[in-house]
Amino acid sequence: MPQKHANSDIAADAAELADTYDWFAKTLHWGMAAVLLGLGLLGYYMSGQPLSLRTFKLFDLHKSLGLLMMALAALRLFRRWRRGAPEPLTQGAKRWELLLARIVHVSLYVLMFTVPVLGWIGASASGLPMTWFGLADIPPIVPADEEVQDLAFRLHEWAVWLLLACVGLHAAGALKRHFVLKDETLVRMLPFGWALAARLRRQ
Repeated sequence: MPQKHANSDIAADAAELADTYDWFAKTLHWGMAAVLLGLGLLGYYMSGQPLSLRTFKLFDLHKSLGLLMMALAALRLFRRWRRGAPEPLTQGAKRWELLLARIVHVSLYVLMFTVPVLGWIGASASGLPMTWFGLADIPPIVPADEEVQDLAFRLHEWAVWLLLACVGLHAAGALKRHFVLKDETLVRMLPFGWALAARLRRQ
């Protein structure tokens, strides 16, 4: 009998594992989260610094990280299109919560492109040179124009606040699913989360 229970546990864990995210998707997810955190902290810090060569280098790093985030978002979308993703867990969730989660998820992707592009437009309109981590020049996408620069950076700031709001809703939703509904929405995106959850359930 103990052997039968052990086999059934292994089978259940294998079924759950098939419905989780693989290591590449998890790496992309948490890598993008780290880049986004770095962008936010760097943007907040450099906005209060006086104009200097050091501040210019900080802005250059900020632009580089923004383009990196956009590239990672594009890679994740491409892979999701090619490989698909596990179906969202719906048990216990209200219809409006599922709709809100979908809207937030789509908005996150849209803003992860919109925010860097607006920053790129503003930086291009400033007429200052740009590099990607000092390795390659970033080409301007609009000619130098002070009005365009001011407008682009204003929209960039608004879009950043929208992005932060979406990130907050995304995180709050995942935490609610974990602590209130007690499903595996959060766990299956954590590194080694499924193995940990399986071990805890067997104890």
